[in-house]
Amino acid sequence: MASCRRLLFALGVLIVPGMGVADPAFYGVSDGRIQAGSVGGAAYYEGKERGWFWYEDPPEEDVPPEPMPPVPVPAKPKPDPVKAPEASPLSSEWFRKNMEKYRDKAIDNPSNENVTLYMYLQRVMLDKAERFAEASQVAVMSDAMLDENTRRPIATFGSAAKDEMATKGTEQAAKKLAATAGLWFFYSSDCNYCIKESGVLQGLRNTYGFKVLPIALDGLPLPNGDFRDFIKDQGQAKKMGVDTTPALFLVKPGNNGGVIQLGQGLLSGEELVGRAITLAHQQGWLSDGEYDETRKVKPLEIDNKTIDSVDEKQLTDPRALVETLRRNLKQQL
Repeated sequence: MASCRRLLFALGVLIVPGMGVADPAFYGVSDGRIQAGSVGGAAYYEGKERGWFWYEDPPEEDVPPEPMPPVPVPAKPKPDPVKAPEASPLSSEWFRKNMEKYRDKAIDNPSNENVTLYMYLQRVMLDKAERFAEASQVAVMSDAMLDENTRRPIATFGSAAKDEMATKGTEQAAKKLAATAGLWFFYSSDCNYCIKESGVLQGLRNTYGFKVLPIALDGLPLPNGDFRDFIKDQGQAKKMGVDTTPALFLVKPGNNGGVIQLGQGLLSGEELVGRAITLAHQQGWLSDGEYDETRKVKPLEIDNKTIDSVDEKQLTDPRALVETLRRNLKQQL
């Protein structure tokens, strides 16, 4: 019994006679071990089934699980490159790709076999080209829109007739311009080209009725006596951008008028009239019909509006595409 008491005393438990084991805190006595004894005793009674000397490892701290390594994604296999279809033997595409190879082989090693093969291949290519030329001629002869004879007669007498018509049209257009517009002629009295140009302008005035206003940059008359009714330059040359003489401008008064530079330097009468008609047409002073009558080749061309209207569907339908282009040309006849 004594030994049991010593054991309990060693364990920090107070023995009270008649009361058994008591907590020292019950009597208000504390030796600094009250909380430890109280906690220790409570822990013991709460877990007495573990025994006196039961040993437990301290609880392990919660450690977050290590992240799983990413699962490698297998690379997508690269698709096999699409192999271009082989050109048909002896087709135009085949000749473009292979003809030089056979030619070089024949040149580098001119054996009878190599040279003969190249010559036969050349024969095939020329025969294909000849058949294409013949088919093209048939297509042109059977379609007026493809026949250049529609734009300008091929026969000599037909070409002469077209030239005559164009000359008459030019005369009519030039006379119309002469009735509504005049020519400004900038010159210098010491300019030899100006003297030559004055004779050209005299011819245009007599032929078409152009009115000519001579403007002297140096304020002096021409030494050949032409255009004595000249005026002195009063800044018009600078305003018109005259850099050299002779300088010629087509001038039309009125709301629909303006000033058009025909050229600076010596020009022939035919070139002056041609430039005047072309530039006047661009300004709207001559109609399309009046301008077309001056041309030696009938204008017949597929316009940009029609070209822009062609879509992918028509490109896969040859008949529809041909009809679209032909219709545009017919409208210009």
